[in-house]
Amino acid sequence: MIRIASFAIMAIAVVWLVMRGIDYGTCAWYGHQTERDTRYAAFVGCMVKTSSGWVPRNELRTQQ
Repeated sequence: MIRIASFAIMAIAVVWLVMRGIDYGTCAWYGHQTERDTRYAAFVGCMVKTSSGWVPRNELRTQQ
């Protein structure tokens, strides 16, 4: 029973790490395609630098 629980926790951790890696790569690709400065913040997501500061990419339309 303990082995199943530890395997499940490890599997969840691996999936989480893979998803964060994909998010980081997508953020970098967005910056490359749009020629904007981007950075990935762990709990916020992809941030884009604007004239007023760093804005989450999903809220970028409201800032422009």
